[in-house]
Amino acid sequence: MGFQFDISFFVYEIGIAIQYIPVVLLLSIVPLMVGLLLGTGIAIIRLFKVRALAQLFTIVVVFLRGVPLLLQLTILYLTVTLSFDSLAQTLDLNMTSKDISYTLIAVIGLSINATVYLSEVIRAALQSVNSGQYEAAYSIGMTSLQMLKRIVIPQALPVAIPLIGSNLIGLIKGSAIASLISVVEIINGTLFEANGNYKFLEAYLAAAIIYWALCILVERIVAFLETRVGVYGKGGVV
Repeated sequence: MGFQFDISFFVYEIGIAIQYIPVVLLLSIVPLMVGLLLGTGIAIIRLFKVRALAQLFTIVVVFLRGVPLLLQLTILYLTVTLSFDSLAQTLDLNMTSKDISYTLIAVIGLSINATVYLSEVIRAALQSVNSGQYEAAYSIGMTSLQMLKRIVIPQALPVAIPLIGSNLIGLIKGSAIASLISVVEIINGTLFEANGNYKFLEAYLAAAIIYWALCILVERIVAFLETRVGVYGKGGVV
C-alpha cells in the first residue's frame, strides 16, 4: 500500500502549530523592538562618526554579519550554560544552568542578530536623505537631535519600513533555529505530535502553512504602513 496523505491529521497539526504562534511572536517581535532601539543608536553613532565608538561598532557589525545566526545562537547558548554554574557559585546564587530559560537565551541571541542587521537598515535609510537637508537644518540653527526628529527621520521612514518588514519576516522564519537549543516552537511542537505515527510530512506542511500565514500578514501590515508614511518621502519639516 502506497503513501496516503492524512488530511485529518494535517488539520490537527495546524491546530497544534497555531498554539505555538505566541512563542514565534515572542522570538521575533521582541528581538525586532530591541534591534530597532539599539540598531538606531548604533546607526546614529556611525553616521555622525562618534570617536572610538563608531569604529568599534563598525567592527562588531562587520564581524557578526559574517557569522551565521546558527553559530551565534549556539555559541551564546554554550557560553551561558557552561559559565553560569561557576558564576552562580561565586555570587552565592541558589541556581544552576538548568534553571536558565532557553527561550530567554534564544531571545537574546536573536536580538543581537537583529540589532546588527537593523543598524545597517537604519543607517542606509538615514543616508538616503539628501545631504543638503542636513546642511539646511544646521544653517537655521537646529541641533542634531532636532534635525533627526523633524527632518531626517520622517524622510527616512519610507526607505526603512520595507527593510524593517523584511527583517521581521526573517526573524519569524529564523525563530525556528531556537529549536536547536530545546525551545519548543512551531516545528518542534508539530513534530512531537508526529513522532507517534511518523506522519512527518503532514507536520512539516502544517508548520509551513502557519509560517507562510504570519509572513503574509507582516507583508500586508508593511504595505499599509508604506502608504501611510509615503508622504514624507517628498521631504519637508514635521
